[in-house]
Amino acid sequence: MKKQVKILLATAFLCIALSVLASEISFEPASTTFYIPDSKPDIVITANTMLVKDGIATLEGDVRATRAGDILTCNRALVSNSPRWLLASLTPRIYRRETIPEQKLIRETNIEARSIFFDSDKGRFNASDSVNVKIEERSWDLATYSWVIITADEMLGFRDHKRLIFSGNVRIKEKDSYGRGHRLDYLQDTATAILTGDAMVETQELNKKTGKMEKRRLEGQKITYNTETKEAVSE
Repeated sequence: MKKQVKILLATAFLCIALSVLASEISFEPASTTFYIPDSKPDIVITANTMLVKDGIATLEGDVRATRAGDILTCNRALVSNSPRWLLASLTPRIYRRETIPEQKLIRETNIEARSIFFDSDKGRFNASDSVNVKIEERSWDLATYSWVIITADEMLGFRDHKRLIFSGNVRIKEKDSYGRGHRLDYLQDTATAILTGDAMVETQELNKKTGKMEKRRLEGQKITYNTETKEAVSE
């Protein structure tokens, strides 16, 4: 039996996809101590100490990598330039701040986990475990504020397929909505989120007859949600 209801989850999946799937890692230690590059690098990485051995740089203490509006911080990072990958550990955190003029919004995204791994050559992003993603949006005049939090055991992102996967104890929370399941897949091309495994979503919907907000609940082994139309179907 299928049920259909409109739910009001934020466009969190698209925000996260833009944050983590566009990342490119490139690290190339200078050949001489006082080498000055001709142009500003796309990514700047700083740390208290750095050791380069066998093509892999180990950075420790207040590690900070910046790229445009993205900031990665941690206390230990391993960086390889061939193949290109980065492994951040010891309280890693990704922060992105965006200004969206057409909507007059400021959006802030935070991703935290025990370890975060970027594989630029394969276009793959992995965060595990105890993944916590928080997205906040504020209007320029501070009149409106919204937020959404997604937690899971693991998070995977694939740049070429524009796909995100949250797995293990998935929880989604915002002001008036809550969802849970064993796995959450987001497909950016179709703006589709699929929550599976003992899936449940609770939200509030306006009753046009009474003019009051009423609770709505969806349950099933699979809940498919369209982030553009805000409609969901449970099976």
